[in-house]
Amino acid sequence: MKFLFIDETSDANKKDYFGICIVLIDSSNYKLIKDGAQKILKSSGWDPNIEFKGSTLFSSKSGDTKINVEKRLEIAENLLSLNLSSKNSRIKFAYCDFYSPNFKRDYLENLPKLISKLLPSATKRAGKNLLSVHYDNHDSISPKEVEKAIEKIIKNKKYYLFEDVIASKSNFETIGILYADLVVYLYGRHEVLSKDKNIEKLSPDQTKTDHRVKKIKISKKLLKIIKNLKAYEVK
Repeated sequence: MKFLFIDETSDANKKDYFGICIVLIDSSNYKLIKDGAQKILKSSGWDPNIEFKGSTLFSSKSGDTKINVEKRLEIAENLLSLNLSSKNSRIKFAYCDFYSPNFKRDYLENLPKLISKLLPSATKRAGKNLLSVHYDNHDSISPKEVEKAIEKIIKNKKYYLFEDVIASKSNFETIGILYADLVVYLYGRHEVLSKDKNIEKLSPDQTKTDHRVKKIKISKKLLKIIKNLKAYEVK
């Protein structure tokens, strides 16, 4: 059985920018990932009643306010490092982004394309063709709409949907969504900020202290930890 987790990102300054990240975890790896992630959060002192989110990585004024930014980045690095094993990646990631005046339409249109890139064809062994799909709850998109959007690609890949598509309210227990959220945030910030023409105008001294440059460097460093991350251009 495989678990598929979905989250999206946007940008406060570029209103028409959107990104989607999907995370694929085999059931054989899920317990190890969840136990490991929760242990990292607990041992760091992060309050389990507060969601650990990508959007709060660089701001100690939100999320668990007793944890500073340096410690948050350490937590993120440790979480992403759980993906690695001696033989292969325990988690597979895929990302795409687009500029659109209609988020819902393009989310539902591009999601199956992204899934088709990451999801391998199912094997014939009993139980291996089950797929459980979870997405971070979004007020404008219903589980049935997600199910309808992806049903063809799931069928083509020879999977059988486990129960309904689930709209998850992210929290300490939704570790798959946590990973999708963390990576979609990091990739989105890197993509938007690295193309910001205003950054190119900075002097060398300004570059050393500019918070946008810092975000680009840190996002790139954290994303490099992931060995199985694929990004696709939406056409």
